Amino acid sequence: MPSRHPFRPLARACTTLLVLVGAVAIAAPHASAAPPQESETTWLCRPGQTDDPCGGRSGAPIDCFYVYPTASLQQSVNANLDASPELRTVARMQAEPFGEKCNVWAPVYRQVTLRALFTGTAQERSAALDLAYDDVERAWADYLAHHNNGRGVVLIGHSQGTRMLRTLIHSRIDGKPVQSQLVSALLLGGDVLVRKGATLGGDFDSVPACTDPAQTGCVIAYSTFSRTPPPDTRYGLSPRNAGTSGTRADLPFGPEYEVLCTNPASLHDNADAPIRGALAGREVEAFRARCTGGDGPHVLMVEGRGAALLPALPTENWGLHLLDVNLAQRDLVELVGAQSAVYLR
Repeated sequence: MPSRHPFRPLARACTTLLVLVGAVAIAAPHASAAPPQESETTWLCRPGQTDDPCGGRSGAPIDCFYVYPTASLQQSVNANLDASPELRTVARMQAEPFGEKCNVWAPVYRQVTLRALFTGTAQERSAALDLAYDDVERAWADYLAHHNNGRGVVLIGHSQGTRMLRTLIHSRIDGKPVQSQLVSALLLGGDVLVRKGATLGGDFDSVPACTDPAQTGCVIAYSTFSRTPPPDTRYGLSPRNAGTSGTRADLPFGPEYEVLCTNPASLHDNADAPIRGALAGREVEAFRARCTGGDGPHVLMVEGRGAALLPALPTENWGLHLLDVNLAQRDLVELVGAQSAVYLR
């Protein structure tokens, strides 16, 4: 049943995420990032794993490969490979519901920490993103070689996780044989780029935007806002400079590109449509959404009763970034199910 009080689970979820962000300010000893494991991936989530924050379910005909957003509270620039409580919390909130449709795999990677995100220089962050990406690419290769067994895969990322997966698709999937196993990619809160007026040709040459629930091998991407993005918005505009997502893939930038926005509730028409979310184990159906267009930021505008009260965190120019996945999570889970059925046919 939909929640009669949609803002209660929203408030609980936002409180949890605020604790994660706010803890960055707490002084702690500097911790250096541990070296990567040579022989195997540290899995935050894997089918059959006990006490798995993604549910540990197995037996689905396809897999999901999930890369979590910036969540580490470690005081270094790059996190180590500990499956820390904050990573488990965000995986449980974002990835666990997808276990209804797929077997969820999620590697631990030496991500850029929350501390470095807010206090590091642009050069430090770029180098740190490259180090983080190396771990994700290594985990992807391990997964394909030892765990995939030819199954189709949905890639799921949010924020820093989306940055990692943009680079992974660009470098290791787009135009490669493994592209035939791509069921879809949910790349949220990370500004996927396409050529202006097109559905591909930016980050990816042959992986287009999803325009139909029955389409496979495509990308769903958006960032949520409940108010018009301010001039200094962090999302919705093509970057002006290179290296904003690290340098490994040499992703595009500049005015000839635009940010992709796909409305998960209306992929084909981008109609002003109801979105179905999930927070704190309860469904939320209080909102509608539509992608903006034109020369301004391309974002998913969320409207409806109380939408203006949704928290823009940590500041107004982030929009509803912390809720990107959860505001339309039921729609996304059902899309994965529909795309899986088409892929398997």
